[in-house]
Amino acid sequence: MTAANKPIRSISAALALVVAASTAEADGEFYQLDLGEDTTTAVLSVERDRLAFGIVFSDYTGPEDLNLTASYKFTLGTPVTFRAGPALQLEGLDTLKGGIRLVAEHYQPTSFGSIFLFGEATTIDRGYFALAAIGFDRPDVTFEFSYLGDDDGFRDKIAAMAFGIPSTKASVRVGYKFDTEESFLGISINTF
Repeated sequence: MTAANKPIRSISAALALVVAASTAEADGEFYQLDLGEDTTTAVLSVERDRLAFGIVFSDYTGPEDLNLTASYKFTLGTPVTFRAGPALQLEGLDTLKGGIRLVAEHYQPTSFGSIFLFGEATTIDRGYFALAAIGFDRPDVTFEFSYLGDDDGFRDKIAAMAFGIPSTKASVRVGYKFDTEESFLGISINTF
């Protein structure tokens, strides 16, 4: 096996693990695809009991990256759920990096809908991602605000709205990336 094939085999094995997990009875799954003029982001997250697996593909502002994560969920007697686990990144689809990913999240049902807060940090390039989402039941619309970046100089702020498609778990997304100055259109499916 050549050195060039090693990252591809590692990614293939991780993808097989996520696919195998997705065939079990679901606690929840989340799929998202956002398309802009110059960028694409695709997300898959699968949760089974206390385990979660994720894949994120992006060609945000440079070469494509593929990120794979696995994490274990735990609580510390607070309304915040924590996750921790290994992370792999195929940077530029040719350089394999490994690290640790830490997550804190909070979901709160409200009289009008819900509030969701999410924060993530990874040792890979000291990356981070923060999201606040406010969802309304009538009409079925969610407002999202996020901030992400890493120590390679990448930063962006994003505002998005997701409009629920009646009688489905899917939403149509529209948004704007402020630092990259790009609008995007997308779709998401959330079974949680």
